[in-house]
Amino acid sequence: MCRKTCRSCVQKQAAFCEQRIQSRPEIFFRGGNYDRNTEKTASADYDIRSFCNLFYRISPCMVYQPYVMEQAGWSQGQASMCFYLALSTFVFGNIVGGRMQNRFKEKTIVWIGGGIFAAGILASTFLIVPTPLPMYLSYGVMQGFGQGMIYTVILATVQRWFPDRTGFASGVVVTANGLCGFFLAPLSRKLLEAEGVQKTFLIIGAAIAVSWILCGIFFQAPDKSLVNAGGSAAKPGTSEMKQYTSGEMMRTRNFYLLLATMFFGLISYFMVSPVSQTYQIDLGIPSAVAVSAVMLGSIVNAGARLVLPTLADKVGRIVCIKGVLIVAVIAMGVLAVSRSLAVTVAVVLMYGCYGGIMGSFQSLTSSIFGMKHTGENYGFVMFGIVFATFGAPAISGLVSRKGYEMNVVFGIGAVFAVIAFVCLTLLGRNLVKEHAEKSAGVKNDTAQVSKPQAE
Repeated sequence: MCRKTCRSCVQKQAAFCEQRIQSRPEIFFRGGNYDRNTEKTASADYDIRSFCNLFYRISPCMVYQPYVMEQAGWSQGQASMCFYLALSTFVFGNIVGGRMQNRFKEKTIVWIGGGIFAAGILASTFLIVPTPLPMYLSYGVMQGFGQGMIYTVILATVQRWFPDRTGFASGVVVTANGLCGFFLAPLSRKLLEAEGVQKTFLIIGAAIAVSWILCGIFFQAPDKSLVNAGGSAAKPGTSEMKQYTSGEMMRTRNFYLLLATMFFGLISYFMVSPVSQTYQIDLGIPSAVAVSAVMLGSIVNAGARLVLPTLADKVGRIVCIKGVLIVAVIAMGVLAVSRSLAVTVAVVLMYGCYGGIMGSFQSLTSSIFGMKHTGENYGFVMFGIVFATFGAPAISGLVSRKGYEMNVVFGIGAVFAVIAFVCLTLLGRNLVKEHAEKSAGVKNDTAQVSKPQAE
């Protein structure tokens, strides 16, 4: 069903595919009720279509999917798995790259990660064949893993350059990453229409290779001796911040509260994103408004990635993320009960919530567990994204197979956002308690040292 649409896209242009989806939203999603005569089959296929559509929304790389499917003869599931592997290995790339930072220079890791990234894209040019296994290795594993290595190094390095403004620094990097995808997607689509998928891979891969070389040449990390392990000079009368290794971090309650906050906070967005256009159209909202809402949401998403982390440097990261989650609860509630243009506003707000969470968690992780191992530590925290992207379609599919409407799915999303808020509140209380205990310990140590001196 979806594949027929994709062929039309290849034969004519990608825009035609979007028009088909807007005019016939049942092609991608309609609560598992595509055809009364084939309801069981359609319902069983929901997860894979929804999963595919989700990754199309969150990854600019997904623009290649229909073209690869057409040329190689892949099924929807085979194509979706390729791009899901890229996300999964991206997380592992973060972990490995972060661990390597403790042993090698940052520039070395950039050279290695960028080389793997570029090689994966270039190799994919020659691996569009009926069996997907070679592409799983090149595009799924190499491309995702190489990206992850570069990403974590850049994030950790920029935070060390601006130790007192880690939110702003990481926000700039995350925003730039999002904008790169925002501009790369339409460029890739034009190349695909004009040159085909193989030449597009070759051109994009060559551009990435050039960027990798330039980045490796000009990349400069601050001298680690100039910035202490905590990221900034310790203030008089305060204890030096503990620098957690990944193993130490995962033995703390705070890590699991942070992971749960990311998971429950993001899964709400991933329930909305795959159906953000089609659900509005189902309610009678004009397709032009629905498309504009997604476009505006992408802009709000990028803006939130920069604004909220910067604001968090001044008012506190916990406070800012709490505000984001409150907005998410309200937006999901509106989606669950409203059938008016308020739904459009809620969709835009959910895109902003996604950007706010993605932009804030890097600096929040380093502020809790220290900056020394922040790249590796954040890699483990990012498993919350993997769990959310996999869990959202599964939960939505389960609800649809039970015969419930989408408003039930959104209601569950609102509950998840509330759970995320509770987890974050517990995390904040733990941090306040730990800070008070450390402060009391410092005062006691100071008093014990001062007393003999006074005597």
